[in-house]
Amino acid sequence: MRTRQNSAGRTDGRQKSLYSLLTAADAVLFDFDGPICSLFARNPTAPAAKEIQDLVRAEWGELPPSVEQSQDSHGILRALRQDMFEEPSPAGRRLATLQQAEDVVTQYEWRAIQDADLEPHVEELLGHLSHLGKLMAIVSNNAEEPIRKYLDARGLLRHFETVVGRDHDELRNMKPNPYSVLRAVDMLGLDPASCLMVGDQLSDLHAAESAGVPFLGTTSSGHRQAEMRALDADSVVATLEPVAACAKSLAERAVQRPDQD
Repeated sequence: MRTRQNSAGRTDGRQKSLYSLLTAADAVLFDFDGPICSLFARNPTAPAAKEIQDLVRAEWGELPPSVEQSQDSHGILRALRQDMFEEPSPAGRRLATLQQAEDVVTQYEWRAIQDADLEPHVEELLGHLSHLGKLMAIVSNNAEEPIRKYLDARGLLRHFETVVGRDHDELRNMKPNPYSVLRAVDMLGLDPASCLMVGDQLSDLHAAESAGVPFLGTTSSGHRQAEMRALDADSVVATLEPVAACAKSLAERAVQRPDQD
């Protein structure tokens, strides 16, 4: 990890400017829930988590703490696949139960997109990035179909070359696994280092880092901002406003000096 010591003796991640990150990126990969919209602001995942817990407990028996204590529906899916599915069991564990649990999450995501608010400055940012000729993709632990529906209903799907959502057949591929990030990079035909991942969770950062993709964190949580900086995120912002302003400035420069790349 690249680090530097400041005058107070603290170790901080080496931050890059938004200008350098956006200028260097041929493509920008966005997480969906967080950077693009507040998917679960009005529809928390706790009910989905309880429904899954009740379902799996009835089929597979006692749940490990990683499943029983979680209210994060995506975290539960990962834990079911990683911590329970292949563990020895007297009665065995049916794949159908895991698929039913994933279906529960997908149905909650379909409900959540009905009234999920776009994050401020998203439309502006996507427009400026398009004018700059940046390729864009969604890389998410959410199901692909609801994501496409949400973006299409708001006229935003046209900005994205591809949407890489949750792998229904292999839940171990969810972030922080770099699988979805690398898949998006491959579909865009680019080198990982020429892309930029924008996300609001540590799982996004870990996936990007493992894939060799620079990372821009966006979160209003001061604690998570500090965690991202400590984990050497390339840059961290509280909102997308400065990112949109930077993209706008770059787009205006490109118009003023069209003969220069």
